[in-house]
Formats: sequence, structure tokens, C-alpha cells
Amino acid sequence: LMEERASHPVAYAILMRTRNEGIRIPNTLTLKKHQLLPGEGVVGVINDTEIHVGNERLFERLGLLSALQGQVRSRVDSWKELGGTIGFMSVEGHGIVCAFCAVDGVRPESARVVMNLKKHGIALDMLTGDNEEAAHAVGRQVGLSPGEIHAKLLPNEKLDYVKSISSNGPAYSMFSFGKHRPVVLFCGDGVNDAPALTIANVGVAMGAGAALAMETADVTLLDSNLEKLEFILDVGRRVIRKIWENVVFSISVKILVLGFALAGKTHLWAAIASDVGAMILVTLNAMTLLPRAQKIENKLGTESLEKQSGFTGIEDPNSLEEGDAPTVSV
Repeated sequence: LMEERASHPVAYAILMRTRNEGIRIPNTLTLKKHQLLPGEGVVGVINDTEIHVGNERLFERLGLLSALQGQVRSRVDSWKELGGTIGFMSVEGHGIVCAFCAVDGVRPESARVVMNLKKHGIALDMLTGDNEEAAHAVGRQVGLSPGEIHAKLLPNEKLDYVKSISSNGPAYSMFSFGKHRPVVLFCGDGVNDAPALTIANVGVAMGAGAALAMETADVTLLDSNLEKLEFILDVGRRVIRKIWENVVFSISVKILVLGFALAGKTHLWAAIASDVGAMILVTLNAMTLLPRAQKIENKLGTESLEKQSGFTGIEDPNSLEEGDAPTVSV
């Protein structure tokens, strides 16, 4: 009930797991005052009882995390080695009543896309609100170094980081010479990414992400296939190259015709013909950017909007016994 109104991938994983197990919300439960806590979780009132669901940061702030038994704390810490995101739920008057671990499934194309982007000289950083262990576990799988991974970030901290590396004023100019100012592209899918998506030079939202992220981004991918990000960057480079080719060609033709005219070697009809001919050639050159339908299909694929997340949970953290191990579905 608390996670139904949330848009975080962990909330989605919880909802999918409970629905797959046939768990239904009783009609007697009524949720009021549901509120998103940026970078922490959610809070709401169910039947006049306040409920919190969120990460360790939230329950540290509430002063409830220290009440966990040592055995439970050790068990939760062991989950971190799986690279999972740890969460808890508390009920007013009872403290923390359950803990869960959600493990992100790394998309199969992620490592390849990261490698290709680095080959093009693009510096990459991963900004996440997850704990250090989960962040580095995912980072290792996709080919990021520890220095490129920034974990346990609140939305405002992501915003500040993007600000620190973003340029002021125009991000890029085709006709600027010398050293270009850095261009920052931020790709995200959650509500917590919205501020950074807004401040980045180019904000890219994943199509399967939160609506707020898609509204604030400059570009929205149709789904979560990261190859589309690589594709649009490649198209952007090709477009810039074609623009330069057409501009240089058009100016060269004009200068050439002007030179012949000043020397008295040409007539008006030749100038008109060269202008029309140049226009046709420039148009045909630009049309080479149009891909064939089969090429688009092979490049982008027909991937669904599935979320690659797993979920495992325990109803009562105090009931854990030594040697119990969580089952994580990926």
C-alpha cells in the first residue's frame, strides 16, 4: 500500500513480488498523507498509524536503526555484499518491523555501452543514492573504476555534483574555436534524478522511469535499452559532421563563383546554376543521415519495458535465526 504510489525501482520490485505471490491489500486499510522523502523513502498514515518505508539513512535520522538487534544488524550487513539496496519499514509504536533487500539486475548491454562511450573519450561517473557496497558491486560489473562511483547521494547532492562539472552559459557551439567548455549529459530514471536532469546541459530520461524524470529531461528514451543512448550520441556526431560538410561546401562554391565573377569569367546563369546545384548536393548529403528501416530495427531491437530487479524480504527481523540466508531473484 505504501509503495503503490512510489515510482522508485525498488518500490516497483516490491509491488511485482507481492502481486506474483498473490498478496492483496485489505479493503479495511486506508492510506492518507502519503509523502515522498527525497533520497530516503516514503511516509504515510494507514488507519491513523504512521508508517515509514525507506533506506538506512531514513531510519538513522528517525533514531530507529540503533534499536536493531546485533544478529539482525549482522544479517542486514551481509546482504550488502550481494550488492543490494537495504530497506526497512517501521510502524508507529512498534519501531522497525521488517527489512528487505532489493538487488538491481545489470542490463546485459551496460558494460558494452560503457566501454564504447569511453572509447569515444567520454568521461563517465555513476551517481546513486544506494550504499557503497551496492554501488561498487554494480560499478564493477559495468566497467567503472572506484573513482567513477559516487554513492549515498541525496538529490541535492547529485544536483551539486552536476553543477560542479557543468559549464555556465551555452554548452556547446559549432563555431567556437580552441578549448570547448565541458558538456554534461545526465541520464536518470527516478524522481531523485529530476533536479540533476534539469541542471545538466543535456538531460536524458529512461522511458521506463518516473514521469517526473521524463518531464524534466531534454530527451526521453522509449525504454531502458542503453544502446539507444549510444545511438543518439552517434547520430548527434554524424549530424554535426554533416552540418560542417554542407557549410564548408556551400561557402566554397560561393567563393569560387564569386572569384570567377570578379574575373569576368562567368555569367548570371552560371551563378544561378551553381547555387541550385549546391543546394541539391547539400540536401542529398544531409539525406544520407536517414537510416533504413531494417538498420533501425537491428540497431535498437524490440526490447520490452521489463524491470530487471529482484526482491527478498523478511516479515520480522527479530525472528531471524543464525545461518538464515536470503533468496534473491534476478
